[in-house]
Amino acid sequence: MKRFAAILMVGVCLLSLAACGSQKPGLDEVEQAIQEGNMTIEDALEKGFVTQEWADEYIESRTVPANDKMEAGAIGEFTTNTLSGEEFTKNQMGDVAMFAFLDPSDPDAAAFYQALVDGYEDVRESGAEIIVCVENEDNIEMFADAPFPVIHYNDSLKAATKNHRDMIEDLPNSASWYVNGSFLSAWFSAVEAEDLGDDAAAFVQIREEMAGGNSGENGGAAVMG
Repeated sequence: MKRFAAILMVGVCLLSLAACGSQKPGLDEVEQAIQEGNMTIEDALEKGFVTQEWADEYIESRTVPANDKMEAGAIGEFTTNTLSGEEFTKNQMGDVAMFAFLDPSDPDAAAFYQALVDGYEDVRESGAEIIVCVENEDNIEMFADAPFPVIHYNDSLKAATKNHRDMIEDLPNSASWYVNGSFLSAWFSAVEAEDLGDDAAAFVQIREEMAGGNSGENGGAAVMG
């Protein structure tokens, strides 16, 4: 909870400088906000928080071969159930999906979920899927009419995602783009419906390049983590 409170403080400071004494945030604060999904690099440039040189160096430092990223982000096999009781396994994830972990008791969960619902048609048109995993049984009625699979965060799924437990369990609501068995993107603490289709298309393209053997010298299409 302390970590989440700190993330919220960074987001508030960046969104409203007046709330933080009108001081320009430090580069460490800006970098943390970008990594946690509270600000984009474009936003930081527009607000004058970073220079173009800093942005270019940041992108270069965070860009890794997709094969390396996939190895680091791999999740294991799992078997869980949907909210309606059907078995759900890793094999049903598809090739590309926004994999979201939501705490239904958190006040921000409903808005996060609604953004996924609103952007789902664009995601599907791009050739991807959305999967929502609920972390507890509170308020799960909000998912009754979900257009995509909603599954339980059971012991099998916890074991399969143990290397990512900090992001899944420290943040009440989080998500990452899943490609061919791995979390391939940075983790989001919030999503925008209008961005999901373009994001899905980008990761579908990465998947197609990897499947086509377009690996280059560094062993895979480059992705920013």
